[in-house]
Amino acid sequence: MSKTLLATIKTPGFHFPTISLPGKSLLNINKKMRIALLILVPILLLTAFSSWLPLPGPLQTNLRAIMQWPSLAHPFGTDRMGRDVLSRTLSGVQVSLLVGFSVALISTCFGIVLGTVAGFFGKFIDRAIMSVVDIFLAFPSLLLAIGLVSVVGTGLWPVIVAITLADVPRFIRLQRSLVLSLRSRAYIDAARTVKASQWWIMRRHIVPNTIAPLLVTASIAAAHAILVEASLSFLGLGIMPPAPSLGNIIRDGQTYLEQAWWISTMPGLVILLIALSLHFLSDGIREALDPRARK
Repeated sequence: MSKTLLATIKTPGFHFPTISLPGKSLLNINKKMRIALLILVPILLLTAFSSWLPLPGPLQTNLRAIMQWPSLAHPFGTDRMGRDVLSRTLSGVQVSLLVGFSVALISTCFGIVLGTVAGFFGKFIDRAIMSVVDIFLAFPSLLLAIGLVSVVGTGLWPVIVAITLADVPRFIRLQRSLVLSLRSRAYIDAARTVKASQWWIMRRHIVPNTIAPLLVTASIAAAHAILVEASLSFLGLGIMPPAPSLGNIIRDGQTYLEQAWWISTMPGLVILLIALSLHFLSDGIREALDPRARK
């Protein structure tokens, strides 16, 4: 190899900064992520393979086994109609996880698109989007979800739509603030200097640098969506009986707390464990992606 070619290779030139996506950092599982996975993975496995477990169906009644204590035959006991509470809880966990992850995924996608457009272009587009966001943020999320459910109706997908509409404004506001902080960076000015298109800048330099905070927010949003869905079902505005949901199982058992405390207590503990694991997961992701948090 000639000296001229070596000099060309070693000659420093201008390069755009390399954007590192958070995948490699997430491989460094820290203590909080281990705790989250230790709680969440068994619940996911039990839920996924619930049909293979030797349990009666969630809607199967047995009038000879009404309100039985937890036992080997019924680990979570039975309810007022003799239905197995564990089977109904696992079926309710499927609904809760579907709602939580769907809301987190859809809210993240809409937040990335609308927040990036609002923060990057500014002016009239920013004012129009943020005016709508401010209107939605003026209401508590549960109250807003109740109002939206009354409009779109009850059921699984109407509940997902209602909770998503209540959560999307927070993602838009977060994404917009991240884009505003990145828009004035030196490498963005350098990209504009070499006539890079605005869409290329957003896709290549803006959005990848906002993924890490959005992942943390998405895990918290999933836990929040699960709690809101349980609250709506408890109030009779979410998943309607006889379809089991953690919220309506707790509501069915509240009348029998003195005689059969397990009907409401067991699903409530499952909700608590899922919410705690998702919050531990969000803290673990934040520490894995932020070196300052690790210190």
